Amino acid sequence: MKSSSGIIDKGELKSDFFNLLAFLVTSARNCVEEPKLYGPFRLIDGASRLIGILEGAGIADEFFIGIRKKIDGGKYSVMSDKDKFIKFLDDLTLDFADKLKNKGGV
Repeated sequence: MKSSSGIIDKGELKSDFFNLLAFLVTSARNCVEEPKLYGPFRLIDGASRLIGILEGAGIADEFFIGIRKKIDGGKYSVMSDKDKFIKFLDDLTLDFADKLKNKGGV
């Protein structure tokens, strides 16, 4: 998404955001009829996708990349172990709280 000169391709960025928004809108609709835990799964999957866009634009830092890897490694626990999935979400929440507390966010 980022050229060798460091310029972000706006067309590609717009396409990436369109795809993310389409995912979020269809996820909202699907949440009406899906099991309750699929809502949090879809939100956390959307967060991973957003970080992927930031990575493609070359603006994701180590924190975001680490969070995306953590999300991608744990999000499917929703399918097999509800308590493990909830702990995974709690840990992600603490990661962001620590980042805000210790470094003031971004």
